[in-house]
Parts: sequence; structure tokens; C-alpha cells
Amino acid sequence: MQHRNLLSQKNPKNHNRRELPIAALQARFENRMKLRPDEIDRLFKKDIKKPLDKEQYRFLEKGIRKVVVFDIESMNFDARMGFIICWYALRWDVVTGKKEMIWDKLEKPDMKSGYKEHGFKFDKRILGTLSQELREADLVAGHYISKFDLPFFTARCHITDQDELVPDYMDFRVMDTWRITKTKYNLYNSGGNSLRNAGRVVIRHDGKTSVDLEIWKTIYYADNPKWQTALKYICDHCEIDVWQNYDLFRTEAKRVPIGGSSV
Repeated sequence: MQHRNLLSQKNPKNHNRRELPIAALQARFENRMKLRPDEIDRLFKKDIKKPLDKEQYRFLEKGIRKVVVFDIESMNFDARMGFIICWYALRWDVVTGKKEMIWDKLEKPDMKSGYKEHGFKFDKRILGTLSQELREADLVAGHYISKFDLPFFTARCHITDQDELVPDYMDFRVMDTWRITKTKYNLYNSGGNSLRNAGRVVIRHDGKTSVDLEIWKTIYYADNPKWQTALKYICDHCEIDVWQNYDLFRTEAKRVPIGGSSV
């Protein structure tokens, strides 16, 4: 009899689970402590419009609701001589499924202010808006962001004397679709692990526009009559990349643990 009781105690189906109050569930969620599906349903009851699917639970049980897929376009890959032209970020609310595109870009006053300073500090203002957007996320995703976008952004914050904009450890988690593509698909001998090729192979879609160096170089000269046209082309290019990257991320995330690494 005692042996049967012990087995019964180990089987969660045979005894009532302890029901934590909502405040305790919220605290566990914010501290990224794993939650059960029934606890997630209780915690987000007011926001859930239809039953959550398996993938939504995988994110939420790790304390991840606010996901941002982002990309930057820059002038030059050297952070000492280059600068960010624009950034686009697609917000995905894991609970509601709502998506919202947020962006910022250089304006002519940014360029005129930068001409007066030493160090190509044209992007000083938009570094601040990007920092705020990233810090509000639970998880940040993108393609090659662990190798370029995030390090370039961080270096530019320091170069523009804005150390306070640099994200701290554990401000958010990072998942890089370039790393997932390289690990799970290894397209090195099949066209490479770029966003363009990963789009063609993994999601069978590639809407990327080409990079025209003449257009990018025009951004140096705010008085150029083609400056606004060049800026629009670059911004459109960046936005297209983010939408494609989001589709790739949602597909590839099914094949890896959710959470990634800390910034």
C-alpha cells in the first residue's frame, strides 16, 4: 500500500497541482522560469484570443513574449569609419500573434549635425532609438546579427560617446538565423548561408533587392539631389530583409531550442 502511494505521489495526474497566484506566475515569467501550459493560459487569459499553438507555448514557457526581428543598413563595415543608415524591427507578440514594423532612419538634420563633428557621428540619434527598441524585447532575432549587426551597433554607441546605450548582459536573448542555417542546413556548398540563399532553400522565397554601392555612397552627401531617393531604396531594402528574416526565423525556430544566448 505504501509503495502504491509513493507511485501516486510521483504521477502528476493523480494529485492536484499547486496553483500559484497570478503575481507569482508573472514573477516566474519575468525571471524566465519555466511555466506549464496551464499556467501560461492563466497568466495571459485576458490577452489570448484563440488557443495557443505548440510554438507559442515553446516561447512563452521560456519567459519570451516580445520578439523583435531586426536588421540594420550601414555605410562601411568598419564601425570607425562607417555609420548606421537605418534600422527596421518587426515586433511579434507571441501571445496575440500581432506584428508591427518599427523603424528609424537618417534625416538631413542628422547629416548636417554630423558634418560638424569629428568621427562620422551621423547616426548618433538613431542609435538611441535602436537601443530602446532592442531593450524592450525579450528575444532579438536576425541574420548574422551576432557577427555584424549587434557588434557594429555596440561599437557605434561607444564611438559616438553613448556608452549608456549599450545593452547589458541578459537585457535580452539573441537567436541568429545565420547560425541556425549553418548548423541545421550547412548550405556552404549549396550557395552559402546568406539570408538570400536560406530564403530560397528553407522557405522557398527570396524577395531581397540587390546592394548597389553607388546608392549607398550617395548617403555621404546630404545635398546630393538623389539623397532622398537613395535613402528610400536602402530603407526598402532593409524592410524587405526583415520580413524575409521573420519568415525564416519562424520556420527555423521549430528545429532548435528556444532562448538562444544572452546579448
